[in-house]
Amino acid sequence: MKLVCAAVVFATIAQSQPARRQAISSTATAILVDAVVRDRNERLVTDLSAADFEVFEDGVRQTIDSFTRVSHGGGIGVGVAWKTPDRTLAVRPTERTEQPSASAPLEDAATVALVYDHLSSESLSLAQKATLEYVPLSGDSEARVGVFAGDVGVRLLQFFTTDRAAVRRAIGQIAPTGLVQEEKAERTETLMARRRELDADSVSTLTGGAGATQAAAQNASQMGQREMERTLIQTELNMIRAYDAFDRSQKGHDTAGVLMSVVQSLSIYPGRKTIVFFSEGLPVSPALSSRLGSVIEAANRANVTAYAVDAKGLRTHSSLTDARKEMTDFVEDRARQDSFGTTRTEQPLTMAFERVEDTLTLDSRAGLAKLAEETGGFLVEQSNDLGSAFRRIDEDNQFHYLLTYSPTNNTFDGRFRSIKVGVRRSGTRVFSRRGYRATRTAPAVDAGSYETPVLALLDRAPLPNAFPVHAAAFSFPDPSRPGLSPIAVHVSTSSLQFALDGGRATYAAQTAVLVRIRDAGGHEVQTLSQQYLLTGDAKDVEAAKQGEILFYREPDLAPGVYSIESIVFDATANRGSARIATLTVPEVAASAPGMSSLVLVNRVEELGAAAAPGTSPLTVGSTLLYPNLGEPIVNAPGRELPFYFALYGRVNGAASVQILRNGRVLAEAPLDLAAPAGPRVQHVGRFPIGALPPGTYELRIRVGELSRSAFFTLHSGQH
Repeated sequence: MKLVCAAVVFATIAQSQPARRQAISSTATAILVDAVVRDRNERLVTDLSAADFEVFEDGVRQTIDSFTRVSHGGGIGVGVAWKTPDRTLAVRPTERTEQPSASAPLEDAATVALVYDHLSSESLSLAQKATLEYVPLSGDSEARVGVFAGDVGVRLLQFFTTDRAAVRRAIGQIAPTGLVQEEKAERTETLMARRRELDADSVSTLTGGAGATQAAAQNASQMGQREMERTLIQTELNMIRAYDAFDRSQKGHDTAGVLMSVVQSLSIYPGRKTIVFFSEGLPVSPALSSRLGSVIEAANRANVTAYAVDAKGLRTHSSLTDARKEMTDFVEDRARQDSFGTTRTEQPLTMAFERVEDTLTLDSRAGLAKLAEETGGFLVEQSNDLGSAFRRIDEDNQFHYLLTYSPTNNTFDGRFRSIKVGVRRSGTRVFSRRGYRATRTAPAVDAGSYETPVLALLDRAPLPNAFPVHAAAFSFPDPSRPGLSPIAVHVSTSSLQFALDGGRATYAAQTAVLVRIRDAGGHEVQTLSQQYLLTGDAKDVEAAKQGEILFYREPDLAPGVYSIESIVFDATANRGSARIATLTVPEVAASAPGMSSLVLVNRVEELGAAAAPGTSPLTVGSTLLYPNLGEPIVNAPGRELPFYFALYGRVNGAASVQILRNGRVLAEAPLDLAAPAGPRVQHVGRFPIGALPPGTYELRIRVGELSRSAFFTLHSGQH
């Protein structure tokens, strides 16, 4: 049994630590509320004073401690006073005048994350066009903009930058992911139409009188064929519906993870922080509702405002069309049973009705509206004029009010406290976050509750080491993704504890792999994790113990030195093992040559036609390379050590490979590199090690002035 987690790319979190933070924290007694006020015509109201505002927490009026008007010159797009110095006006409620304080610091510029999530080709085209029309062709601004794509996990296309040309390039790299859903909808319509035809033929035959009955007897074989076709159609429809339910749930989980990663990436920045979330809908089932709530809580803690954009644009049908179709299908099923005079059906009618109810309650618009409204943003829907949404978001970033208050209820009981901001001026509307959770310590940004005990174990001293675990991180500074940093963690399932259920004759094991990335200053940059639930028949438990788990992710990291903390947690045995490694992500200049990490290869897998060019840095042609993560190598006469690295740009100079021990060169040989056929040269080679005695060695590759090394340990064949 082999369990391999497909590559999921998560967002880079930090490029450098800002001078200070302006994040909402419920551990402090002062609560910060970011508010935007608009009139009936949706125009910004900019002349309010502290006396115009009132704040309620759980319905109880609060005293406003400080009041600040924030006016920025920078924004996302055009029509903005670029490079205009920020102007901040700080006013105390007790002051009679509203003059700027000479000692008040300037507010930091806005930080904006553009997130494109599971978009079909048509929706993506609309979203890209609107964004590119609004982002200038070139130039810088005070506002930082990052570009993220959500599919399976989150893929960072452009780290937060003020370079608008780089932002435009990143937006152009996004690919559609929703084509399959469109094809399934068309296929469902085709199947339903054909089923109606077959049912009509059957009803006509059964109700056509004696002549029809005689004809039916003569053509029994044709009726049987129709029945067989109808059964196959119904089976395919059931499969599509089951897949839809699973796909909707899976996308909901993916999207929650995407949003949580982006919120985490924004949390370290000061100033106003914004997510512009392009999506075709965010379904919220009861299971996913709590995850969305966690995302909203994390956004509110970090003072992040989300603007949700329905990328489908101007809909040609009502948002209840899907529910209406489900209801129609439900009625058809019942009518068909009545026409045949039987209650026969492929599934309980209650299940069909539950599907209708599910479609009604899981209106994907509801999730988008909840995300936006509860973080102080708004939902853009039923409009293909997305440029106006950008202009409004720009205005919110350029001007807003900051209010702080000390809550009268200072009990940290972990309960949610609602916040309502009002303005004593008729015809106005306030956009602000809806509340916070009163905890002494902010909960970790968590993709699931399984992470909690894992993080607690990782923070223990000394680090746990209950069973063998191997982990490594690599750097592949591809010009298109200069921060590409594959991370892999390996554990044998024989190290895990399996629980046997005698009554059900099954086995079960539960484990989690977590990787926490810290920068040179010790600040948490990103957390990646995956839960693994292993189950099967009890008779197969010994075979299950002979498997392996390979956790693999491809985060994009800014240049710098990182500490990679990896842990495997056996939840059944309540134990784990952790490893710490160091990774250096180099600065990449456009004209300078680059070299990846040196990867020692454990084994290879031929992908054949399934291989997609450029899908993984560890894929060479149609061959997938599995890296050695520090596992000891059993040596034998004639043994060779396979290795792999990639070169980027034009690299001059001779290439060679060396074997060293304790810093002393034991053997050296030249390397013949392939002529560059593009921006990257991939090299897979082998070096003979059969004559080496057991011990730890260094393999070193030199190409011109570039050099990379990897260490490995040899054991004898009898070890």
